[in-house]
Amino acid sequence: MNKHWAAVVLVLIQLHCSDCCPDLCQCFSTAKVVCSDESMKALPVNISAQVRELIVVASGITLLNSSSFREKLRLTKLVVLNSLVETISRDAFDCLLELQELEISGNHRLSFDVQTFSSLANLTRLLLNNNKISALDTGIFNSLHKLETLQLRGNVLSYLPRLLFHRLHKLQELDLSFNHISSLSADAFQNNSLLRSLSLHANSISQLPVGIFTHLDHLEELNLRSNLISNLSSETFPSGLRKLILKKNTLAQLPRNVFHKLHHITYLDLSLNQLSEVPSDLFQNLISLKKLDLSENRITALPGSVFSGLFSIKAIHLQKNKLSSLEVNLLKDQHDMEQLHLSMNSLQSIPHGFFDDLDFQCMVQLHGNPWRCDCGLQYFFDWLSYNERNVVDLTRVYCDAPAVIRGRHLMSVDKEQLVCGKNSSSEFQGSSVPNVTEIPVDGDEDDGAIRCSLREVKGTASIQCKITKCTSVTFEALFESADGNKQESFRSEWSAPAGCSNRTI
Repeated sequence: MNKHWAAVVLVLIQLHCSDCCPDLCQCFSTAKVVCSDESMKALPVNISAQVRELIVVASGITLLNSSSFREKLRLTKLVVLNSLVETISRDAFDCLLELQELEISGNHRLSFDVQTFSSLANLTRLLLNNNKISALDTGIFNSLHKLETLQLRGNVLSYLPRLLFHRLHKLQELDLSFNHISSLSADAFQNNSLLRSLSLHANSISQLPVGIFTHLDHLEELNLRSNLISNLSSETFPSGLRKLILKKNTLAQLPRNVFHKLHHITYLDLSLNQLSEVPSDLFQNLISLKKLDLSENRITALPGSVFSGLFSIKAIHLQKNKLSSLEVNLLKDQHDMEQLHLSMNSLQSIPHGFFDDLDFQCMVQLHGNPWRCDCGLQYFFDWLSYNERNVVDLTRVYCDAPAVIRGRHLMSVDKEQLVCGKNSSSEFQGSSVPNVTEIPVDGDEDDGAIRCSLREVKGTASIQCKITKCTSVTFEALFESADGNKQESFRSEWSAPAGCSNRTI
């Protein structure tokens, strides 16, 4: 055997020697060992003193106690995932004094003593997710003075002892999501002033105590999704928040000043609630807001100034509401918006000039609305003609009225078909097309050669007529002040185009 192969064999022998890599384990380096086998009933006893990270996955281990670890182990990270661990004794980690990260997740109904973590003074991360933990003793985390991250996600906790987190002065991330917590004490996080991220997602919280978050000056992300919160007070949230998720609660109304201090917030999710109206100044001062989600509520109308001042906004989600009309100035300050979702509402038309302030790169969703394809939709039709690339699922934008073109894809309709019939004035009363009125035309009722409508937009009145026969028309208009003291008339003639014939009509 040459020297080269002798060296290779020597290395292989060293990597598989009993002192370096235990049975049922893989050694990726001298410092990291990964063990995974259902037949493993206890942690290996021959782990090298050089190992710093021990990861155990899908094992048959049911108990961790003082005999689970060698005395001279200097582990800094221990992970036990998806195993059968049911009990951790009070002295299990007594020899792991250098441990900085501990994760025991995805096990059976896990139980431990109040002193189980008392020797882990250097621990900075503790993850106890998906273990069906039903209760925690008040002092269980009292010795973890350096702890920065604590995850208790996916357990069956229904109650948090009042002083559970009071000794965790350096805690920055706390995840309590997917439990059964129904209430919180006002001082639950009183001593956790360094918290940056707090998740209470998917619990059963119905009420937030006044002031529970207001002292958390470093809190940037707060997730309250999928709870039963029905009301909020004006002093609920700290001013430093960047991300606030209130999705899928039971909010029916909001105090107008509930968000006024959130000058740094960039993401606000209010979707899947029961909001039917939004105060005009609800989002006042949210100068950093980039994404606002109001989808899947019951909103029927929005004040024209509700988004005023949102100069940083990139996306507004209003889909799956009950919007029947839109104010023309709704998007006045949204010059840099990238996404606007208006699909699945009750919109029949778009006000003249509504999209004029949007950047040409903004993507718009409009499908799933009962569009009324008559003279009140001409502005919208013209805008679509120039901006069809900016409309998501444009082929799903259909006409719902009038009956003669119901079900037609809007862009397959000729603009000349977007007219208001002689009997449409009554229809306009119940539609979302504002300030459009049919003008009666004297003459033979069955003739119908001239059909006109009057539109008023921003103080400008315009008359639009459809002439269906080859004829000259004289227009006369009389303007009269409200008191009748001032009158002014206007007259204009329109000649039939040369060569036209009624036989071609």
